[in-house]
Amino acid sequence: MPLLSRGGFDQFEATASGPAADEYGLSGPQPFTVLREVTRALQPVPLAFATATEERGVQLTRLKLTPGSRVMLRSVTDPAAPLHILCWSWDLSGEAPLVTPGADADLSRWTAPLHGSERLLADGPLELVPPRKVVGCRSVRVILWQSGRVADPATVTGEVREALRHSRLASVLTALASGAPTTMMTAVGVREAAGELGREIAPVLRALCGDYVDFFEGFYPVAHDSVRSDHVSGFHSELSLRM
Repeated sequence: MPLLSRGGFDQFEATASGPAADEYGLSGPQPFTVLREVTRALQPVPLAFATATEERGVQLTRLKLTPGSRVMLRSVTDPAAPLHILCWSWDLSGEAPLVTPGADADLSRWTAPLHGSERLLADGPLELVPPRKVVGCRSVRVILWQSGRVADPATVTGEVREALRHSRLASVLTALASGAPTTMMTAVGVREAAGELGREIAPVLRALCGDYVDFFEGFYPVAHDSVRSDHVSGFHSELSLRM
């Protein structure tokens, strides 16, 4: 379970169609929780997700860990132990989960430098997710890790990417891209698979990282307004994003 979080899958909205939607007056976008309960005995119920009108990415604009975070990362104040940043994200477009940093990234940028006794990333935005047109919602997960072992950032990122490629979530998202009608049962499958993702990736992180923390998970629905920002803090740490 992530240390910090924002939102959840249940907050996303979709538009139902078909006889069941007409019978129960489900016109326009409805929260996932409402659709799930109202249509429980009416499957299959076709769904349509909102699609962003423009490409948007996600930037990490601030990251801070105070010395008290040693209970999570024992070497957080050790200048000889870099604190690495890893991210994965996905939406309901049917595309595979995206893992960053990418193969061509400057890995030195994907660390939180030590400033005095604090880890602080505040010198400029770090692009966690490249711009893309989001469908339905966007999930962003941030992992912080350290290692005194031989594993380097490229190896850790590559192994996480491979684990995600074989995850249950990746399989369910593929169904969204197949061209088959998306139904309420499809959305339920995505929700369940997303809930298992952290447990599926944890063995990879334990095997390669001397220490790590499942730091943040955020769920953000499609929005057509101006650029958004988010700030989350708690337990000796804080994070800010721009989307």
